[in-house]
Amino acid sequence: MSTAVGFVLVAIAVVLQVSVLPAFSIFGATPNLLIVLLVAWMTVRSQQEALLLIPAAGFAQGLLDSQPLGLAMLALAPLILMTEVRELKLVESNLLPAVILTALATLVYEGVMMLTLAVTGERMDWLAGLRDALLPAAIANVLLLLPVYGLVRLASLDLRRQPAF
Repeated sequence: MSTAVGFVLVAIAVVLQVSVLPAFSIFGATPNLLIVLLVAWMTVRSQQEALLLIPAAGFAQGLLDSQPLGLAMLALAPLILMTEVRELKLVESNLLPAVILTALATLVYEGVMMLTLAVTGERMDWLAGLRDALLPAAIANVLLLLPVYGLVRLASLDLRRQPAF
């Protein structure tokens, strides 16, 4: 699997995110397939690929979503810093850091969106936003991460190099 496949998957994820996923709700929150795909990609694949895909994903979402153009890119920017976590190899598996990074990335992404609303003059109830939007979104994204992570990991395996058992 190459970076070109990653760009195609990001484009598909962006289209699904802005068209189909708003109709689905888990714990009262819409899961963010784009965050989940990017976190799965950066924990399974190389850091260089993730550093290319994250800005492209933010730009593509900005083009297709109803938000201001740079907002999605700004909200996804902390993911670039999170790519370093994989390089630390704190645990043997990549799944546990992926779960933690998904929850953290969701909280940062949704927090940037809420902060933007507050800066533009909207009245915000931060406690209600945390309780009703941020935490359910983090849980929904972590639940969505499990199958997406498995598919990215399965697609990234070079079956010719793996032993039969």
